[in-house]
Amino acid sequence: MGFRVGNSYITRVVFHAAKETHLRFRTKQKPHGLMSRKLQVRLTVMLVTLGLVLVASKVVGRPEFWAKMFPDSQSAESADSDAAVVNHETLRPEFHADGTTMSVRVLRDDLQNSIEDDVVGVSAAETKAWGRSMELAERITSKQAKQLPTARYALMMDAPNDCRGRAWKITGTLRRMTEEKLTNRSLDYPKVVDAWLTLPDSGNSLVHVVALQSARTLPFAAEFGQDAPEVTVSGYFFKREAYASSAEAGLSIAPLLLAGSISPVPMPVSTETRADQLTPWLGWLAVFTCGTLALIVWSFAFSDVANRSKRTHELTRLPASPSFEGVTMATPYETLHELETAAEAAAPEFNIEQL
Repeated sequence: MGFRVGNSYITRVVFHAAKETHLRFRTKQKPHGLMSRKLQVRLTVMLVTLGLVLVASKVVGRPEFWAKMFPDSQSAESADSDAAVVNHETLRPEFHADGTTMSVRVLRDDLQNSIEDDVVGVSAAETKAWGRSMELAERITSKQAKQLPTARYALMMDAPNDCRGRAWKITGTLRRMTEEKLTNRSLDYPKVVDAWLTLPDSGNSLVHVVALQSARTLPFAAEFGQDAPEVTVSGYFFKREAYASSAEAGLSIAPLLLAGSISPVPMPVSTETRADQLTPWLGWLAVFTCGTLALIVWSFAFSDVANRSKRTHELTRLPASPSFEGVTMATPYETLHELETAAEAAAPEFNIEQL
């Protein structure tokens, strides 16, 4: 009976010691170095999205990509158009066997030979060539004018014989434009427009243009100021003409062109391609992608701050370690002696002989 009581007591003591030891090993701190499933998915999505953005920006940033996706029809049409009107080796227009260039006729050689350079005004011998050049300039259509080669100031001044009697187009700044009457009655043009221009490659040197008419939007003025209009002229180079000026010799030389009309430079036409139209959409896509990445990064940072505020007190707690503080130890002999003493003390209460 005493042994059973002692056995039960030993069992309770051992169980209590084991329970205390087990409780001291418990902790609420989560293992370090592990991420939850949700955080792993977020990190994966962020890295994949960033990689796709970098690859897309690398591919889309190449001009060849848009050229293959959206081929420009205008470039294809220009590539398949007629042959070039300018020979780049000699800077002269190419002519067909019938003496025409892009359906624009050339002044006859006999009339060209009657023209003399570096002479003031038009002489009587040049009147027929002057009138014929005016007739040819008047017949130039707007479609033909677009196909004409651009005249260079240096070429007209240095090689007038190569440019004479052929159609050219020039674009420059209008410096003076007046309406003049012709005194030669043999000509069918009672009035002409007399204009002086400066070209982008002529500097302060002037180009003389005589036209049959001018656009209504262009005003007549003896001198244009800083707001001088830009004009375009299509006509025939006649000669290198001398005119009175304020130079030391009293004379200067300027190229003379005979044109049908003087027109203002049209406003630039928008050549926006499909690639240019997609640029705003790509910009908004980039903004949306960057905003999404910023939101993901902010979510990570916010979660980290929230977790740090909750777990800060655990950073100061010592790590869990086994401890047997408060647990008494005794040898089996001492335990049996204590049990025997307790049994003898309780024996008078259960004396069998008295029963």
